[in-house]
Amino acid sequence: MSKIRFLRSAALEELRSKIPQNLAAYRAGDFSEVCADPAYWFEHDIQFDEAALAELLMPADGKYYEVENCGIVYGALKDLSPYEARDERLWTYLSHTALLQHARVRWPIPDDDDAAAKHIAKHFFARDKRQVERDNVGSRLWWMAHLCARVTSMERERVLQAFLFRSDVRANLVERPTTSQCSELFGAIVQKLAISLEGGKHLFERSTFRKLMMEINSVGGYKLLDCLPAVQVEAILDDIIGSKLKLSSL
Repeated sequence: MSKIRFLRSAALEELRSKIPQNLAAYRAGDFSEVCADPAYWFEHDIQFDEAALAELLMPADGKYYEVENCGIVYGALKDLSPYEARDERLWTYLSHTALLQHARVRWPIPDDDDAAAKHIAKHFFARDKRQVERDNVGSRLWWMAHLCARVTSMERERVLQAFLFRSDVRANLVERPTTSQCSELFGAIVQKLAISLEGGKHLFERSTFRKLMMEINSVGGYKLLDCLPAVQVEAILDDIIGSKLKLSSL
């Protein structure tokens, strides 16, 4: 275990501004000077298991091992708070050091230099909420695992499998504050998705899931779903699935 490092703000902006000049380092070199020179970073009291990050699974045969890698990143940074996990200085440091090789393989850098610069700014940095939760090579894995860790009624791997099965479904859940911030509602939806994944996968059909979310939003307009216990939230979902979506099985 070691103390986690955050880039200094000036170092972060220097790296961002020099993306075009550093393309060779992103493609095949390294940023050893970032690790070696304390002028680039400062230590935080948070402890993390840097060695565990070396266990991240590389994509192979079209499989990205997102479930496994979410578990690895979340476990290595288990003492991180959500507030700290939104700090771009942390994730940019890691993407240029411990996560550099994984980032290259998971998010291959385009040959075109202009496209490469935009690609690097998206996956090696984390300027806004969307990049933190969806794009940065490390933070996206931590945040998906963090969301799923709130669902305590199922094993974490089963929750992650359902949550990660289809990207448009995942995006719908993450980008809607009504669902992502309400633990009981998020958990109830993921439970239904897990059942659907093991069954007919009907909830993963684009039009079906979109209608489900619309109906949930309409209910949320006059009921404070985040104040309801899990059993009542599940009953609301069951009613929507049966009476609105007309699904007899998931």
